[in-house]
Amino acid sequence: MGEFSQRNIDNRIEVLLTSIEITVKNVNEFKGGLEKLLNSNSNYLLLDLSKTIYMNSAALGCIADTVMKAKKLEKEIVIGGIQSTILEVFKIIKFESFVTLFTDLDEAINYLQEK
Repeated sequence: MGEFSQRNIDNRIEVLLTSIEITVKNVNEFKGGLEKLLNSNSNYLLLDLSKTIYMNSAALGCIADTVMKAKKLEKEIVIGGIQSTILEVFKIIKFESFVTLFTDLDEAINYLQEK
């Protein structure tokens, strides 16, 4: 996955780091990365958006779908490192009503480590 990479923290938290922009050109790769994250052995998942400055509506749908699937699998996914432009969109569409959001990546990691 060129624009998306996955890593593990403390053998407990699985992290997906996204690219700078998620557009029609790479949204399928992003969706695949989310599926891989969801299928990991970890029950604590983190979507790292610290490098992401733009995402299209399809990417937002992929995230929402992944969050709902994670809940059905009794896994928790949080989103960390959210840039201000993306956070504005998340607030408009009320993402915080069904997923925990963090502008600071370390806060997201700490939140999951305390689980």
